[in-house]
Amino acid sequence: MRLLSVLLLMWSMTAAAHTHLTASVPADNAMLMKAPEALSLTYSAEVIMLNVTVTDSKGKKVPFGFKPVTKATSEFNWTLPTLKPDTYVVNWTIVGKDGHKVQKEYSFMVH
Repeated sequence: MRLLSVLLLMWSMTAAAHTHLTASVPADNAMLMKAPEALSLTYSAEVIMLNVTVTDSKGKKVPFGFKPVTKATSEFNWTLPTLKPDTYVVNWTIVGKDGHKVQKEYSFMVH
């Protein structure tokens, strides 16, 4: 039982240590009356950004000049083209300093 408690404690500490998205512009589930001019992603620690895509409701990628980044930082910003009214999905993939790869997504809507 004691071993199980130690393993659970270690697992929870490791899970809590992984880097996560702390802020985004546009925000997750945002309903915007005006198209955003930029995409900004902020993380809880420095990460290497492997990939970011923005896709519309038909799955078409929005070109915005993303290039993989080899230098670790905690904040990333890109200028977006003019987005038409639609629902968009931002999908990002990072690697934290612990070597853990994280891929997540969120969506926002432009009216």
